[in-house]
Amino acid sequence: MTIDSTRILVLVVLFCSALFLPLFPLSASAKTDLTVEVRGLKEPFEKNVLQFLDINRMKDDKDLTVRGIKRLHKQAPQEIRDALQPYGYYAPDIKDSLVKNQDTWQATYTVNKGKPLTISKEDIQWFGEGSNLPTFKQSIIDYHKKAGKLLISSEFESAKNTFMNTALSSGYPKAKFIKSEWLVNLDTNSAELTLHMDTGSLYYFGEVTFKQDFLNQELLQKYITIQQGDPYSYDTLLTFQQDLIATNFAKEVTITPRYDESVNQLLPLDILMEPIAPNLFSFGVGYDSDTGIRGSARWEDRLINSYGHHSDVLLKLAETEGIFRAQYSIPVVKPLTDRWTSTASYQYDQTPDTKSTTLDLETAFVRSNLAGTIFYKTFLLLSKEHFTVGNDPSEDTILLSLGETIHFSKIEDSLFPQTGHYFFADVRAGSEALLSDTSYARAHINGTYMFGIGENVRINTRLEVGGAWVDNFTIYPTSLRFFAGGDSSVRGYKYQSLGPKDAQGKGTGGKNIATGSLEFDYRIAKSWVLATFVDTGNAYNDTIDTVYTGAGAGFRWLAPFGSLRIDIAYPVSEDPGINDWRIHIGFGATL
Repeated sequence: MTIDSTRILVLVVLFCSALFLPLFPLSASAKTDLTVEVRGLKEPFEKNVLQFLDINRMKDDKDLTVRGIKRLHKQAPQEIRDALQPYGYYAPDIKDSLVKNQDTWQATYTVNKGKPLTISKEDIQWFGEGSNLPTFKQSIIDYHKKAGKLLISSEFESAKNTFMNTALSSGYPKAKFIKSEWLVNLDTNSAELTLHMDTGSLYYFGEVTFKQDFLNQELLQKYITIQQGDPYSYDTLLTFQQDLIATNFAKEVTITPRYDESVNQLLPLDILMEPIAPNLFSFGVGYDSDTGIRGSARWEDRLINSYGHHSDVLLKLAETEGIFRAQYSIPVVKPLTDRWTSTASYQYDQTPDTKSTTLDLETAFVRSNLAGTIFYKTFLLLSKEHFTVGNDPSEDTILLSLGETIHFSKIEDSLFPQTGHYFFADVRAGSEALLSDTSYARAHINGTYMFGIGENVRINTRLEVGGAWVDNFTIYPTSLRFFAGGDSSVRGYKYQSLGPKDAQGKGTGGKNIATGSLEFDYRIAKSWVLATFVDTGNAYNDTIDTVYTGAGAGFRWLAPFGSLRIDIAYPVSEDPGINDWRIHIGFGATL
């Protein structure tokens, strides 16, 4: 190689190095420090601007160079304008600066957002087949009542959604926007808004076809809640979809209107259903001072066959009670809410002075709403109970009972609900003429009512009444007798320790009961509540000779899935001493 060629090669290498070296920063070079500040704005404007600014979002990027900082700074004013436009500010005054202080770059933006654009003219109209209907005319009237005078894009988009929902709910699924715009005039700081909508044609519900292979088609027809020939309604369709999911047969339900196959505006519907996993296992654990530690295990087979049959096996165990129950359910009448259930169960129960084991065989018609807030049952129950009261000999009693049970509830959806109620009623009877060892009739009512006083205060009230007529009380099962005392009765007394007693002072349970409670709750923090309360009442036979009263205070820890309750209560009816207080602990729903 000659000297000239070597010199040329060296020059080429040096030139390429000088050209490309800036593109490959040394790994040992330090990160460029950058701070970003926006001045002159308050929330929510400042937050939105910072989210729009690329220079703010990339300020901690370890690969950000000085050239990149300058490029991002240059585009920042336009990003600020874009961030303010949704609020109606189209002509802000922006002063920007980028300076280097020692090793740190400082980007500062001082913003005067100016005056918002006002709407100088509005042209809101419906066109098409349904434009003259009162529903659509009223939608425009309602818009003008709510609309402000400032051009705020979120309000405009919300209005568009409202108009479209009006069309979908009125039978016009093909409604569309013909023209949607606003013209901005920065000289007058105003805008002209135009929104033209076409209702399209009115459609009606047509034939419903289920696309699935795991449920009987005749059964599915009973779940259809829309009527063929009724005007198409998105709300009705959504309710139908939610009802099908609530059957617990399908994990996913997709409803597809077949517009290309509609005849005379009758719109056929395809219902695609994906089956749930048939077997569901669940477990639970808890504690309260009445029953001690308790646990449960449950197995449900939700798709036994194509006719919607369902089985449920439950095991619940606690220190003083337990139950093993197997249940089989069949959809009947209105299968969305109605079922026929057959149940076999074995349970034991222990109070301070009684012990019992019971075998039950029940068949019942059950109706409940999808939310589970209303429940009704008519039942025929054959039970055999082996029980012991105090020191008396054990008894075995067989009863064939006919009865009805109802309960309903409603509670505000809140961590600290201030309104709510719960009602339970059970009525049953049996006769010696119909296989029972003794004739009896029994009614039991229990209810709570809660109301708020201000934002952080509520009053809880509870009332329980019950009564029974029994031909032979000696063989009347303890599971049907009434007892008072405990966490959910008269606090300050042991669990089910109140009521009639035998000659040895052992509790026998009573034919009747009357208890009540008044509680004052005050929330001191988001999840913490202080409570004071007074409970009163007793179980009795013919007349209520003694009314027991307990009072005390406690606290509640609130959680979305229930509340932890800890109460300290005194049996004030018995002139209690300092050591006579009792602690009541429980965890569960507010009502």
